[in-house]
Amino acid sequence: MAIKIDRYNSIIKNGHLFKYKKIETIIPMPEDIDYKKGYIDRYFIQKSNDNGAPIFEIDRNEYASFLQNPFYIAVTIMWRIYGTNDEISESNLKSIKLGCLTMRNLYTYLPNTLQFSKQ
Repeated sequence: MAIKIDRYNSIIKNGHLFKYKKIETIIPMPEDIDYKKGYIDRYFIQKSNDNGAPIFEIDRNEYASFLQNPFYIAVTIMWRIYGTNDEISESNLKSIKLGCLTMRNLYTYLPNTLQFSKQ
């Protein structure tokens, strides 16, 4: 039994194995060039072993770092921000549905399909 306890203590002492970066949600800030394009890309991650885990919106760089992480699922969607309210809402609902194929509860994170919209 002492060998196992020593191994445990060694692992805990070298806690770098268990350190992780705190994930912080960002709020995208569309710029004029984005409104000219008509959309922005939005990036999301969620723990892969818990469908009820919080969903985090992150930036493009963070997203790239999570793509190969087996502990998280990652999804990106195109989010329309320019057009009529009906066009924007319909387009964003389709994007949410596509995102839900990967991240089942994404729709709960994005209740406002007109977020960031501009006519």
